[in-house]
Amino acid sequence: MEQCLGKMLLFDKLDGAVQRKVVQEMYERTVNAGDILIKEGDVGLAASELYVVKSGEFEVLERRQGINMRVNMKQRGDTFGEVSLMYNCPRGATVAATQDSTVWVLERDAFRYYVREVHQNEASQVELFLNSVPILSSLSRDEKLMLLDALEEQVFPPSVKVITQGDPGDLFYIIKEGEAVVYQSTGNGMRKVNHLFKADFFGERALLCDEPRAASVEPLTKLVCLTLKRDRFVEILGPLEQIMAREKSNAVVTQRLMKLQTKGTPTHMPAEVLIKRKKRGRNGVETWEVVRAKGHLDEVMELRSTDSQPPADANSKETLQLVLTEGVVLGGGAFSRVSIVTEESSGRSYALKRMRKSAVVQCPEHVFCEQAITRNTAHPFCIRQYASFQDKYHLYFLFDLMAGGDLMDVLVAEAKVIKRRIAQGAWRRGCFAPKVKMLKGMDEGLAKFYIGSIVLALEYLHENNIVYRDLKPENVFIDQHGFVKLGDFGFAKVLESANRTYTFCGTPGYVAPENVLAHGYNYSVDWWGLGVLLYVLLTGRQPFSSPKTDDPMVVMRRIVDENWHIKYPPYLTPAAKDLIARLLERKPARRLGMLSGRANDIKKHKWFEGLEWEALEARKLEPPRKPKDDSSKRLKELTDNEKKSKREPKETAEELQECEMVFAEF
Repeated sequence: MEQCLGKMLLFDKLDGAVQRKVVQEMYERTVNAGDILIKEGDVGLAASELYVVKSGEFEVLERRQGINMRVNMKQRGDTFGEVSLMYNCPRGATVAATQDSTVWVLERDAFRYYVREVHQNEASQVELFLNSVPILSSLSRDEKLMLLDALEEQVFPPSVKVITQGDPGDLFYIIKEGEAVVYQSTGNGMRKVNHLFKADFFGERALLCDEPRAASVEPLTKLVCLTLKRDRFVEILGPLEQIMAREKSNAVVTQRLMKLQTKGTPTHMPAEVLIKRKKRGRNGVETWEVVRAKGHLDEVMELRSTDSQPPADANSKETLQLVLTEGVVLGGGAFSRVSIVTEESSGRSYALKRMRKSAVVQCPEHVFCEQAITRNTAHPFCIRQYASFQDKYHLYFLFDLMAGGDLMDVLVAEAKVIKRRIAQGAWRRGCFAPKVKMLKGMDEGLAKFYIGSIVLALEYLHENNIVYRDLKPENVFIDQHGFVKLGDFGFAKVLESANRTYTFCGTPGYVAPENVLAHGYNYSVDWWGLGVLLYVLLTGRQPFSSPKTDDPMVVMRRIVDENWHIKYPPYLTPAAKDLIARLLERKPARRLGMLSGRANDIKKHKWFEGLEWEALEARKLEPPRKPKDDSSKRLKELTDNEKKSKREPKETAEELQECEMVFAEF
């Protein structure tokens, strides 16, 4: 069984003990000849299991042009459904037994539980190691946790010196496994001065200064150490002597006092919402219907109160009435649709996001995170929520209106096919090489404006302990002036005290290695996503999808494989390639944005040379591209599709009751 699972990307990266625990969680399932084990398009629980064939045979069918075509066969020892261990996505094919068969089943929840457990335990153990080092006592818990990704494992055989007295050194060591002895040279020869075991450390002064080693260390057994280089420490946190000195500074004392102060509460008021929308009757005549909903809205909205009964007590807030007239559809996804609405009293237009309760009831945490985060964000390049409310069937968010589409719309409009001479093969001299057609994305100057705005948005979110986790062109929206705002915070999450999260979130082509491998991650995944986004905007394609593949597992294998190198088209400037490469660093501790300068390291990169950051954040720079008024056709198509696909709710009474309970506090 372990040998079969060893072919999998996720399983192969696990420790042997964890692999055995995972195998113990698997169970057998009998599948009769002709039975369908997996149905193409299934989601939810039906798409949360991996299978290993114990006996029998299965055929893999894909529906093409209305016909089920056999594309593969699965026999004893074969696995299928690996992507289901990462996240909930529709099954890509139908798998049916051609004879009586048996499979071993591994459920996503069981697998991710053990993966998370092992990495949390390892992180806790290393944190304890770091807490025992006196020279690191001035580091905060957050800073110690930041060093976790920078530690590198080294193995030393017995009787081979790890360090030699008198030699220069820049490495600090923590013993993970094994024993070692410490010797010191004196006038009378070598003298044993210490015996080291698991969790002991040595060489710590190498983090502080460059001085000769004071003693020699030699393993007695196989020695496994976690090591940290001084220059890596400085890259991540800055010089240690400065950190030690800051503890007594007035700035640190003031910062601690500020953390003790209360942050206050959001200013949101209860409201009754009336949504007026056109409805086409059976005779084709359009009439107005009014949907009533209840929720809360931001106090900055100047709305009149209802004429209903006065509040029960003097301390209660008035219930406001919000009247919205719905217009054209702006867009939509699998679980939501977005339309333009106009608020009656002010005449101001907003974007109304509507989600079907029954479609999101299985993952309500994403909805509540989006509600809490967008309600409290206040940055010029982050979308803002003004109200949230619900009716019997739907949840609603009232957002900034972004009428200019998204970055994918801009990319489609700006991308073009160009010809460049490529020196290859017999054509060694570029001037005689044939011209090759290739896709080119938007100009670097335009991309610089958009990427710079997103850097400022991510910097703001990270400073407020928020990790975004789903950066891609479709989630960056354009307003009527040409400025961008980061939107769709469904995967965003608040991280307290530099904690890590383990949930797989995001789009396969954009996720970071630490996300794929479930090692636990923090803000590092956003800077990786920025690197992917920059590559996409400049080239019109994703970095890990070429050679072309539609298989998400192939893409994610490339993401985690350090030997797989990204190919850059010849028209990219050296500065652009360098920035992308430093953002797409597979080790989070070495990634630009995660070093001591944080977002400032990105702002100072040569590619951004000449960009006025303060003017950009103040929205005083002239956007290099104004939205073109060519969206009427697209909006009409979206509206027509909405009318055609509209269905009356079919939830059962039990399903509606569950939705009401889950979203009672929305």
